[in-house]
Amino acid sequence: MVSLKNPLNFIRKANTTFNVYLGNYRRIDTFLNSYERNQEKTDAFLKAFLDIYGENQEKTNKFIDKYEHNQEKTNKFIDKYEHNQEKTDAFLKAFLDIYGENQEKTNKFIDKYEHNQEKTNKFIDKYEHNQEKTNKFIDKYEHNQEKTNKFIDKYEHNQEKINTFMDSYVSIRENLKTAIETFNQNYDICKGYFFNGDENSFEMMNTDQFFQMCFFNNIKLLSYSPSENRIFLETEDGIKLVTNNRFYTIGEIYARDGYSVPQLYQFKEFVVFDIGMNRGYAALKFANYDSCKAVYGFEINQETYDFALENLNLNPELANKIKAYNFGLSDKDDEIDIYCLPGSDGITTTELEFTNIQSEWLKGKEQMNIEKAMIKEASAILLDIIKKDNINSNIVLKIDTEGSEHKILDNLIDNDLLDRVDLIMGENHLFGEDLDEKLVAFKNISKKFYTDNIYSFCYVKDKYFKKLPQANF
Repeated sequence: MVSLKNPLNFIRKANTTFNVYLGNYRRIDTFLNSYERNQEKTDAFLKAFLDIYGENQEKTNKFIDKYEHNQEKTNKFIDKYEHNQEKTDAFLKAFLDIYGENQEKTNKFIDKYEHNQEKTNKFIDKYEHNQEKTNKFIDKYEHNQEKTNKFIDKYEHNQEKINTFMDSYVSIRENLKTAIETFNQNYDICKGYFFNGDENSFEMMNTDQFFQMCFFNNIKLLSYSPSENRIFLETEDGIKLVTNNRFYTIGEIYARDGYSVPQLYQFKEFVVFDIGMNRGYAALKFANYDSCKAVYGFEINQETYDFALENLNLNPELANKIKAYNFGLSDKDDEIDIYCLPGSDGITTTELEFTNIQSEWLKGKEQMNIEKAMIKEASAILLDIIKKDNINSNIVLKIDTEGSEHKILDNLIDNDLLDRVDLIMGENHLFGEDLDEKLVAFKNISKKFYTDNIYSFCYVKDKYFKKLPQANF
């Protein structure tokens, strides 16, 4: 309790205390003004921050969360300040009594303010650091935006090309559709004229395939007898042919130009040994060459041989060059079993094994006929003909015997007769020694596989193999 015995002394002490309080009050007022200015800066910062960081929402949200957390602290501080203000008001009423105790609290408050100011400075430093990151992000964004704009420009350019292409594609598709419709109409008209409106009478045959074979190779349909299953044709070279509903071999020889090799045009004169003459189609084609002097044809099957004679009789001028033999060639003289399918050409065989691998045999084996036929030693027959007819021209060997090829070739090699041959062509039907190794004095011109076991081949004697240089540009 302050003594009032000396009023002047009391007034002096009161005045000193009031001045101290007034100084503290000014410091508090300065703090509040500074706080308000900081608050204004904080508000301005928040507005600028929200404007700048619109695209970096995740970081902005974190910042706002942190700001709201600090704001909560600030509100608590304000609440505490207001609470302290009430105490201060009470203190003003009785500051003489409680100044000593409130002075300690004031000092703590100032310490706390200075501590919060330090936090504020750290916050500003962190803000400036984040601002630097933000600026880098904006620079990177603007760089990426430039790339994006270029991509969009390129996309729009490509889209324009695509639109042009699609317009062109639609037009082409419509034109193609019209062309296909026109072709189909013309195709049906041409086929109708070709069959003379009687296509349905051509039984057990692919009439589309038959028409295409003839139409695209200028083969005329001369006449057709449905009851006899007999079809007469004429090639663009004037060769007349007769066939039944099986026309596969005609297609191979005349439509796909089988047995046509450059040497047949290069030889001044040549003769052909046609081993496996079939229906005579290849023999007639060979005989049609001006440089072909003779064709010697060997056919083991009687039915097929008779078919060949009918084709030869249709072409008397060419038939004068052809001599047909109704026996087969092999490695010995003998009477053997042959395996035939009625009405089918080109698949009669002496090898039962062949009937288990060839596609047509697999389809029609239940119709197989077994007949007796004569075979003769190939080398003896060919040598006899060469001597009797005094053959000095080039010799062509065509061999297609549905499995007996290696027996015949081995017989000709063993008797040194293959040395007289200049060109060998035909088909190989069963596995055996590689022809490249067997025909050592010949060069391979072509080898085309139809199945794993069946392939066509053509070999020419070394001296007639003349390779031209190939352009590599």
